[in-house]
Amino acid sequence: MQAVRAHKGKAAARLEVIGRSGHSSRPDLGLNAVHAMAGVITQAATYGETLTNGPFDHGFEPPYCSLQVGVVAGGQAVNIIPDRCTADMEVRAVPGVSPAVLLEPVKAQLFALRDSGFEVAWHELSAYPGLSLSEDSELTALLVELTGQEPLAAVSYGTEAGLYQQAGIDAIICGPGDISRAHRPNE
Repeated sequence: MQAVRAHKGKAAARLEVIGRSGHSSRPDLGLNAVHAMAGVITQAATYGETLTNGPFDHGFEPPYCSLQVGVVAGGQAVNIIPDRCTADMEVRAVPGVSPAVLLEPVKAQLFALRDSGFEVAWHELSAYPGLSLSEDSELTALLVELTGQEPLAAVSYGTEAGLYQQAGIDAIICGPGDISRAHRPNE
């Protein structure tokens, strides 16, 4: 139960590719949505690797922005050309970097599939900015006074606190402060 002054921002999206189904013996008659999405995912992963080059905020682990694909779904059977494929991905951004802007190159790759005859859709799942509360803010001092503990400087997960700060309201996280406790039974 330790306060936290900063967290990363996040943007998540579901990418959807719609192709044309058919029998696998005639791939020339279909548009394989899984293959198309695989290309987008491969390019997204390569782009994600470039994020390790900065910008950096060494209060975080890792100290840079990141991208990951968490869910991929598509296809019905091995002998059917899949006409649909979705992929859910997210970026985590250090404060001061817009998570939504980090996803723009991936969005461009997805929409480029239209040139090959695919239909595509981009569904925003979530987005919030990073939080970065000053060490010498009044709210930080108040939490130190109330708890007798210095807040953690930063965590790599996120909350809605960045939205409050973006609206001009100082915010600080009060909670477990350890991501190993999150998303588990009896959290």
